[in-house]
Amino acid sequence: MIAAIEWIPAGRANPTPSKYEYSRAEQEFLEKVQAGELGKEEEEDWEDVDDDDNDNESETEDQEQEVEVPAVDPKSLPADLRMDDYSDDEDGEDKVGGLLVGKDAEMMVDADDIDSDDDDSEDEDDLADVPDTREFTPLDLEGLQAMGIGGKAGGDEGYTLEDLQNMTMNNDEFNEEDDDEEEDEDDIDDIRIRDQDALILVAKAEEDFASLEINVFDTEYNNLYVHHDIPLPSFPLCLALGSVVGSYQKNENNGITAGNYVAIGSFEPGIEIWNLDVMNALEPTLVLGGMDTRGSEEEWMRMQMPVSTSANGGGKKKKKKNKKKGTAGGLREGSHTDAVMSLSWNTVHQQVLASGSADGTVKLWDCTHSTSGKKGDYIRPSATLTHHTDKVQSLSWHPSEGTLLATGGYDRRVCLADARSTDSQNVKTAKLRADCEAIAWDPHNQQYLTVASEDGVVQCWDVRKFGGDPVWSMIAHEYGGVSDISYNAHVPGMLLTCSIDKTVALWDTLNPSPKPTPCGSKDMNVGRLHSVSFYPSSPWLLACGGSGNEIAIWDVEGEDTIQKRFAGRTSGDANVSTSNTEEEEPDFEEVMAAGDDQATTKALEGMNKSKKKKGKKGKKVHKRK
Repeated sequence: MIAAIEWIPAGRANPTPSKYEYSRAEQEFLEKVQAGELGKEEEEDWEDVDDDDNDNESETEDQEQEVEVPAVDPKSLPADLRMDDYSDDEDGEDKVGGLLVGKDAEMMVDADDIDSDDDDSEDEDDLADVPDTREFTPLDLEGLQAMGIGGKAGGDEGYTLEDLQNMTMNNDEFNEEDDDEEEDEDDIDDIRIRDQDALILVAKAEEDFASLEINVFDTEYNNLYVHHDIPLPSFPLCLALGSVVGSYQKNENNGITAGNYVAIGSFEPGIEIWNLDVMNALEPTLVLGGMDTRGSEEEWMRMQMPVSTSANGGGKKKKKKNKKKGTAGGLREGSHTDAVMSLSWNTVHQQVLASGSADGTVKLWDCTHSTSGKKGDYIRPSATLTHHTDKVQSLSWHPSEGTLLATGGYDRRVCLADARSTDSQNVKTAKLRADCEAIAWDPHNQQYLTVASEDGVVQCWDVRKFGGDPVWSMIAHEYGGVSDISYNAHVPGMLLTCSIDKTVALWDTLNPSPKPTPCGSKDMNVGRLHSVSFYPSSPWLLACGGSGNEIAIWDVEGEDTIQKRFAGRTSGDANVSTSNTEEEEPDFEEVMAAGDDQATTKALEGMNKSKKKKGKKGKKVHKRK
């Protein structure tokens, strides 16, 4: 089953991903080896306990005596054992490149072909007196030398048969180095991500195996294949793309790195962050919360310590000292205590990640800042929000206001929270008739927040009047709940929904009167759908996945009905009227920084006044036309 999918924007991934990256424990181990600290730690942690055994070994060596072998006269040995009597005469024979050739060269027979039975031996004795009348082709020594065996004709340079076996001919096309270079180039070409490739992340599970697949869709030839995958320890539930994390790899930015990362929530309370540009990654770059694994990392370090040896080469038996060390176990401080059901990476503050859990809490994480505590040095949550009373199914950061967070849960509420305040009183709430399933901000009208619920209803609120009646409401899927929604970043008003009824549906929300206009639906033939998404780098490409364990891609550019309605709205079209105008909106973050308990209310009221002025200005421009 596919639980979540996510497109990777074009140009974000490394065109030539690396094959391996050192884990944290391996990196620390190598640093200690280079610094010469490994031997010191070993001497401190171990002691000798078998000195008596070593003394016994030395006494045994002293008692050993040399045994003299009596001399034997070779003439007293049987004739077949007198090795010194064999002739070295090689007349009539030549050596070419270590190969013995000649008229009288003995024909070697494989030992496996010799039958030891008595009957066969008698037959061979009978044929011993029969003369050999076979004719052999004369050996062409000059031809062999012309091929470089046994020396070139007229010179001493050449190569033996052993050289041929090692493929070290003086011809460049047999050069090992050239072959290796060609193989490396072929390997790099196989994993290279090209300009026409679109990448899709797929979180899936098959029976007892869970994985994250990085799929490549060739937009030129419409080919889809798995580029590489990452095994996961638990069933995945949600994904979120990010670009800035703090890594254990030391660099000029104190370990802060920018790259292609994904955060994964699962049935475990921890959040794993993986580097998508590493093909054979063995462990995540970061883990937020979850189980404390310090004990296993220390155990791995001890296993890598070599056993010291004595000066004479004899090994010493070692016994570990019984030191009292802090044992790791349980959850990390600040961790979620239940499954992580939703994730959202902040697009303004790119190091901030929000997570919603089945424990009813929302946590904010600074992925670049780790703190020290009783249980070690790792990243702890910066804030914990407790305004929900049931599972938090979905959440989403505002696309431009970096401290405004929308959340939805199974308590049938959707909330707007101030990320700078943990006070639940400073949270705006709207009620739903069923459990919340998905949340999305309209990228072209950023004051609109759209929410999908389990009963198939999709509603849109203007956050400037949040808590009142929605701007519009519709039943998107009558015979199945809406499982996910997505806005097109290139086409204003283009909304996509998917459902457990196995279909996706397109809607026009630009001028809802009184509700969005349906623009078509399609059965994707991949089972009940759980996740859907538009490709952020193309206006007409979308993908979905669900219970069928396969992803389906739909290119709506070839759909005439859809093109007639939306083709003139693509980004850059002057006829499309959106909420983006020249007048600046009040900075939501500046209002938050003031520390006012009513910051959320005041900021939204300020946005409301600004939008009214923009609307009047827009009408005047329209009249002039």
